[in-house]
Amino acid sequence: MSRFERFKEHLLNSFDRLNEILEIEIRDEFSIIDIEDKRSFIVVSENLNDNTFIICHNGINTIQTNFDITKLFNIKNAQTVGFIPIDGTDACLMQLLGTGEKRCDFAFFDENNFCFVELKLNATSIKPRSMRENRKDAIEQLKKTIALFDRKLGGNYEGLVPEAYVCTPQTYPRENASWQRLAKVFLEQVRIEIFETNEKFCG
Repeated sequence: MSRFERFKEHLLNSFDRLNEILEIEIRDEFSIIDIEDKRSFIVVSENLNDNTFIICHNGINTIQTNFDITKLFNIKNAQTVGFIPIDGTDACLMQLLGTGEKRCDFAFFDENNFCFVELKLNATSIKPRSMRENRKDAIEQLKKTIALFDRKLGGNYEGLVPEAYVCTPQTYPRENASWQRLAKVFLEQVRIEIFETNEKFCG
């Protein structure tokens, strides 16, 4: 059994009814989008001519409008990926993962990594204080989600390396001193590397 399959079984045994939201994607490149007040979804396809895109919800393909290519998290060079939406008002999510605490938007895993992702792509201000607060808020949501999964999984990721991702607008300066300080503290406290980027290159 592959590491992917072992970890998938471990997840399904650790979270009741997780099979209701876990999705398996086998495309080598695909994107994830957050639909406000609902949850995150894998983008099945997009049409840039009319700014529409298709998501699959409960087994049904649904056309959505106002597609924005800048609001995506992109996964590249993938083979098989397991996708878990986490945050949102979807009733199934709230039953499975509980309510009351802010958590990151979604997680996904392949043969090598288990990745926690928080999207802050709707942020508009580029004032240093606003950027710092957005990053700190994202980090707190990631910490709470990682603590939940650590507890449920007994700290066992079946050989996969956990990672964390904060997705911010391209207007945010990358790898500036403020972010580097936050990333250093996160690594010291959580023992997981954190990245500020809107994509994951698998492999």
